[in-house]
Amino acid sequence: MALELIEKSEHIVLIAHKNPDADSLGSACAFYSYLLRLRKKVTLFCTSADVNPNLAFLPWFEKITDRFPDDADCMISFDCGSYGRLGIERELPLINFDHHHSNDFYGTYNFIDTGAISTTEAVYDFFVANDIKINGKMALSLYAGLVDDSKCFSAPGCNAKTFEMAHRLLVLGADHAACIEWLYRRRSLASLRARGALLKQMRLFLDGRLAVFEVGMTLLEETGASIAECKQVLDEALGMRSVRVALMYVERPGGGVKLSLRTDGGVDASKIMACYGGGGHKHRSGARIVHENIQDLVKEMMTMIQKEMQ
Repeated sequence: MALELIEKSEHIVLIAHKNPDADSLGSACAFYSYLLRLRKKVTLFCTSADVNPNLAFLPWFEKITDRFPDDADCMISFDCGSYGRLGIERELPLINFDHHHSNDFYGTYNFIDTGAISTTEAVYDFFVANDIKINGKMALSLYAGLVDDSKCFSAPGCNAKTFEMAHRLLVLGADHAACIEWLYRRRSLASLRARGALLKQMRLFLDGRLAVFEVGMTLLEETGASIAECKQVLDEALGMRSVRVALMYVERPGGGVKLSLRTDGGVDASKIMACYGGGGHKHRSGARIVHENIQDLVKEMMTMIQKEMQ
């Protein structure tokens, strides 16, 4: 049915979520190559005006636009757990590819694989199931998402299928060295400054099992770092021997905060973030909320996290 929708559609918009990562954008770029083969009119859309330059190695990166076309007749979203993450309000047929447990099945057709380590895995399975040939550009795009969401094959969700997919994509033309270079080795001066500042102000609670980071507007302005660059320190904190949960709260310009939670799996991050209208995965999740007192919010979350640890 989804293939029939694609076939009859004339202008398809591929949607990566706000502030896209390699999984969301890589999935969209792989589909971009596929739709070009079908001679479809395609738009690669993202509501974020500035996309992480470390993703510039992805095919079709230069095609990203934050302007939604008026003549579109179909949408395909990637790695968006809820309709709100699309950043648009359009009543069009929608194909929804994702792997988040919190996905609310907002699409006309939904391809949600919560067992997949990345959305690119769900897209890869779609291509394989429908005998769609994967060329070199598609392989690179899919591999980038796999590498990013698996934390370079170190995440707990890695299994035999993960490595089978990786092997197949490498055979088809994915460039492992390029993915590692752009996703893990290229750091901006701003990100290094933010890393130092955040590690210096890190606070530990619950006998060192919880690490908390505060990102205020001043820190962002002084370092020039993006929120995505700041969040890299969460994974570093989980590398500490005692830390099982890492929490970051980011002050937003218009008020409110963005919460990001990372865990070693012993605490379900998505369960806690669901209490604040957010979602994600068991190991990593987030939410955006408005709260009058940030310190009270942190205490409230600490209580929830402590209960989950018991």
